[in-house]
Amino acid sequence: MIDFSLTEEQKALQEMAHEFAEKEMRPQAAKYDKGEEFPWDIMKKAFEVGLISCEIPEEYGGGGLNHLDTVILSEELAWGCAGMYTTIMASSLAFTPIMIFGSDEQ
Repeated sequence: MIDFSLTEEQKALQEMAHEFAEKEMRPQAAKYDKGEEFPWDIMKKAFEVGLISCEIPEEYGGGGLNHLDTVILSEELAWGCAGMYTTIMASSLAFTPIMIFGSDEQ
């Protein structure tokens, strides 16, 4: 039988992402949607807590999370605000090709 239970580390990650979504994203989501503004303050906080660089290997300054960990984060952040979540995770579109095909210097 396969065990789909989250590890303690994954539960802590889920809780952190949920708190960020609840306290930072949800209260501001309508304001940014209606005002058609970019949420620079929230993106800065997301970067500071490691959400934007979560899948970058630790040796390059990222969080070093695996794909399952990122899915756990994604579910909670998308609950907070789908638009902000998309912006947070979109940075992987830029760094993934570099991680796969780039050099250490890049």
